[in-house]
Amino acid sequence: MNNIIRYGFFTDSRDSKTYNTVNINGQVWMTENLNYNPSSGISACYGNDFSNCILYGRLYDWETAKMVCPDGWHLPSDAEWDALMAAVGGSSTAGTKLKAEIGWSSRGNGTDNYGFSAFPGGNGGFGNVFYLAGYLGYWWSASEYNSGNAYCRYMGYDISNVYRFDVDKSNLLSVRYVRD
Repeated sequence: MNNIIRYGFFTDSRDSKTYNTVNINGQVWMTENLNYNPSSGISACYGNDFSNCILYGRLYDWETAKMVCPDGWHLPSDAEWDALMAAVGGSSTAGTKLKAEIGWSSRGNGTDNYGFSAFPGGNGGFGNVFYLAGYLGYWWSASEYNSGNAYCRYMGYDISNVYRFDVDKSNLLSVRYVRD
């Protein structure tokens, strides 16, 4: 595989926020969690604290994550996540290689070999409860498991893996988009 890494950026025309990007093996990914506040749909700052949106980006339910893509971008499918895992040497070590070099609690930082800079935004759930920002990162996939659940990818401060599992679509997770 040709793992040439190229960096860039784009500006979201909706709010003029500029996001860094990285091209890993032909896929252009955002290197930051989305922080766009939509006028409809369900999203929140971790703990309902605006400063956490600045640090971690916003958390979105699955329907909103699909809806708030900037023009020219889309929520990655499970196959696109799989391609990213393959490009960085497999999911068993991808957590270490994709995690940011700062921001993970308990010395859980990664090496960020590919400039992906995964940042631990935690998640939100039923009853406006939030879990483990700084320790865990969850990112939506566009691929459904069934009518109530969709796949996501997960990284933890204490593991080198990137795990795939399904989660209820009403959970609030971080979002990274891939260029169309």
